Amino acid sequence: MKYEALCNQVIEGVGGKDNVSDVSHCVTRLRFHLKDASKADTEGLKATKGVIDVIQAAGQYQVVVGPQVEGIYNDLCEIGGFSAQAALDVNEDPSLVDEKKDPFSKLLDLISSIFQPILGVLMAGGFIVSILSLICAFAPEFKGTTTYTVLYACGYAAFQFFPIIVAWSAGQRFGLKPVLSMAIGGILIYPDLITMVGGDPTGVLFEGNPLLQANVYGNVFGIPLVLLNYYLQVLPSIPIIWFASKVHKFFEGCLPELIRGIFANVFTLLLSGLAGLLIIGPVTTILANAVAVGIQSFLAISPILAGFIVGTFWSLLVMFGLHWGIIPLWFTEMAAVGYSTLNPLNFAGCGAIMGACLGMVLKCKDKETNTSLNIPALISSFFGVAEPALYGILIPRKKLMWATFIASGIGGAIAGACGAKWYNPGANGWLGLPCYIGPNGIDAGFIGLAVGGLIATALSIAAVFVLGTKSDAEAAKEKTAA
Repeated sequence: MKYEALCNQVIEGVGGKDNVSDVSHCVTRLRFHLKDASKADTEGLKATKGVIDVIQAAGQYQVVVGPQVEGIYNDLCEIGGFSAQAALDVNEDPSLVDEKKDPFSKLLDLISSIFQPILGVLMAGGFIVSILSLICAFAPEFKGTTTYTVLYACGYAAFQFFPIIVAWSAGQRFGLKPVLSMAIGGILIYPDLITMVGGDPTGVLFEGNPLLQANVYGNVFGIPLVLLNYYLQVLPSIPIIWFASKVHKFFEGCLPELIRGIFANVFTLLLSGLAGLLIIGPVTTILANAVAVGIQSFLAISPILAGFIVGTFWSLLVMFGLHWGIIPLWFTEMAAVGYSTLNPLNFAGCGAIMGACLGMVLKCKDKETNTSLNIPALISSFFGVAEPALYGILIPRKKLMWATFIASGIGGAIAGACGAKWYNPGANGWLGLPCYIGPNGIDAGFIGLAVGGLIATALSIAAVFVLGTKSDAEAAKEKTAA
């Protein structure tokens, strides 16, 4: 195995196989749930070759290993005997994990475990859609071709059936069978129901209240049927699948074994579908709309200040893995109004971090450091993966780190001032720039976003030349020697 030595050191560093409840991975991190975090040798792991950093956040013990994480993870699971889908398929033992977490950490852990497995395919599909948007900005006639329709289907399918995909991932998290989870998610976007939404309602609930007003399309057992367009919706599938998991567990426990295999699924599908359409779906959509209104109201107070704050501190959230609590808000806002005004405020972050990496490559005289750290971090940051640069370059250089964050904040302020909007989920960083092209083509928001990103990149490059490439530890040693 390619990473056998590293995996053995990691397993030893986290306190051994028996100290691991489960392990998953994201783009750059191995994410452990440990039975006893005090048994882990954090400093020893940080000093291990191949480990960039160790972070404890959101109830997880995160070992940052870089973009090669998937290969390391596969070897780790084989060596340690861990399930390759432990974070998705295994419910956490509350006696081992949950009681040690505060409610906020539990929420972040839940969101992270549901969105990590699906974010990659969403970004891939969004990238295709964003490239098509870029092409149509310069060749509008392309939008009417069959080729465009087929390519758009390839990219947009993941979003068209978003409730099903989220339901699958939530089912993995809550211990519900994948096929049953997807079937329940499919109820929300059943074509005949979506067609009803496009027709004339039979009544209106809470008429005159802009937040609560909802159209009624008949009734089910006397209960008003409030139908909504659940395409692109994030929230409804999660509580519906949680409810379904409880229903399924109940009937699995009380039904006779002879009929359990059939009727546990029958009752789960029926009760979850009714509860989802009649209660959970409308309630969660109202909450989602309230969140979207709240975000836009906050940004409307001072787009420049909001852009500076979000842009400055976004990378700090990424550093601790807390950004997973924000990402669903992008999709919530997009589902409510067709675009996100929150997402563009952190766009300049990747540009600023890429600028810091480029500055290090240009100014650093050590070829080995450039080859082993600076250039790989530069490439990763171009593709929107910031962790190698954060942990390998910026954290050891605090002044450069904050200069980079402030550069990102300046870029975010410019994006906010120009009214930039995120129309299509896609790639991160500069590759995702076409995602901000609206249906009417390139506008002031897009130009402001691009200019803000370029300024953030340039400021970070300049910061390296002003502050130098030495780490804090190297500077301290030189000061002591002098």
